[in-house]
Amino acid sequence: MKRSILAAALVALALLAGAAPDAHGGTYKAIQCYERSGAGHHDVSYDSSSDRYRSSADCQGQGLGITHNPGASRTGSGRYGAWSLAAPDGTEIVRAAARISAASQNSHVPQVHIGLEGGARELLDGVHGNLHTVDWEGSGGSYFTSRLTCLSRDDCGDGRDAHIYMRRIALTIRDLTPPAVQLGGTLLEPGSRRGDQVLEVEASDPGSGVRSVTVELNGRPLESRTLECSVKDGVAIRLRPCPGNPTPQFQIDTTGAGFRQGPNELRVCAADFAPEATANHTCETRKVRVDNECPVSQTAGSVLHARFKGGGGRMTAPGDEPATVKGTLTDANGEFVRGAQVCVATRIDTTEGPPERVLATPTTGPEGRFQVRLPAGPSREVRIAHWRGPHEVVEKYLDLRSKAVPRLALTPTRGLSNGDSVRFDVRIPGPSQQNRRVAIQARGTGKWIRIEGGRTDRGGRWSGRYRFTNTTGTRRYAFRAVIRRQPGYPYNPGRSKTRQATVSG
Repeated sequence: MKRSILAAALVALALLAGAAPDAHGGTYKAIQCYERSGAGHHDVSYDSSSDRYRSSADCQGQGLGITHNPGASRTGSGRYGAWSLAAPDGTEIVRAAARISAASQNSHVPQVHIGLEGGARELLDGVHGNLHTVDWEGSGGSYFTSRLTCLSRDDCGDGRDAHIYMRRIALTIRDLTPPAVQLGGTLLEPGSRRGDQVLEVEASDPGSGVRSVTVELNGRPLESRTLECSVKDGVAIRLRPCPGNPTPQFQIDTTGAGFRQGPNELRVCAADFAPEATANHTCETRKVRVDNECPVSQTAGSVLHARFKGGGGRMTAPGDEPATVKGTLTDANGEFVRGAQVCVATRIDTTEGPPERVLATPTTGPEGRFQVRLPAGPSREVRIAHWRGPHEVVEKYLDLRSKAVPRLALTPTRGLSNGDSVRFDVRIPGPSQQNRRVAIQARGTGKWIRIEGGRTDRGGRWSGRYRFTNTTGTRRYAFRAVIRRQPGYPYNPGRSKTRQATVSG
């Protein structure tokens, strides 16, 4: 007997397994009133238009029942009693199955139907009879109902034996609404963060609820939280099995593995109970700047001023020349702060550049002044920070744009005749100097024209030749290497020093 009960339940669930997920939402299985899975009837509601129709709810026995209790008067036409399961908001029923036992008497008729969008409903066939399975497949289902109703033109008789019992109700539900995610906490507050921080997540999903929240840092897993859901062997025992509005918190150690000095990409994702479709998870991305390397100053200031020497907050300079940052620190009243520690850090301007590097930690002088010399190099973001306490920082950002200055060598430069060739050896500055476009321009008496070019090797080198074929008399030619703007290369356009070669015709 136990085997036959289990087999019947598996048949009902197997009917649901064939429903294919939609491209716009994943599906999940839910079951009600099935004692073997521990599923009660928490999500089923009873409604009646006559107290003659009596309900019973015994998921350990016959199931959800409706019978007719006759009285002194007859039951009016159209009266009914009904058990219903409504799909959660943002979902639709695409398959339904249940074990049914039903009989008619004196125009009291058992029915099973699916409610559809727009108020329509679809009646299922084959409801009458001893315990058996009825099923439906389609789309747009909003509720699943079994009912006993009076279908006489006038009134219905006593109908003592009219009934409908329903149990092992199995639904396939398509979740059409992705979760929503809102982020907060100290980790995402403005400015650089350090040490232990809190990440607050407010997730919501009106359909199946939020199953999990995951946190990725710089493309790698950092934290995850699987929420407690009403699930048995992968099948939901509530129509909305997971929490609808969870608010998990994560304690994040910014000194831990995965974080790097400077900007970090944090990605937080929430998934509902139908995660096989992309529509069933939502991610939010934030930039988190971490600074665990700059020291905390023993003397506190409030207002930080900084700029480039000879410029403002943005400066363009040759990449082979140093730059200087200078500034002052004052208190809230505008008085200079002496003896306070300031931190100057730089980050190379590339998509996948190295972490931020702390360059210097100067101490302010008598008039709250400080000055730091930046070495020659690529374009950089310059951050000046003053940590006035373990969790309080004032910061300024400067933008240094460096012009590329490639090195060009010619071989030979003298003793050349028409028909001879000159060799170009170019080396461009790093980082990210591999596979960059280099052009050689030449000028005799007129404009600069491109005569040769190519892409650099791993070390940023490129070599080429040019043969003189139309020189008459004795002429001096000028040559230069030119670098254009290129994605991922941390330099503005620039050119080498001019080199010359003398050719006799």
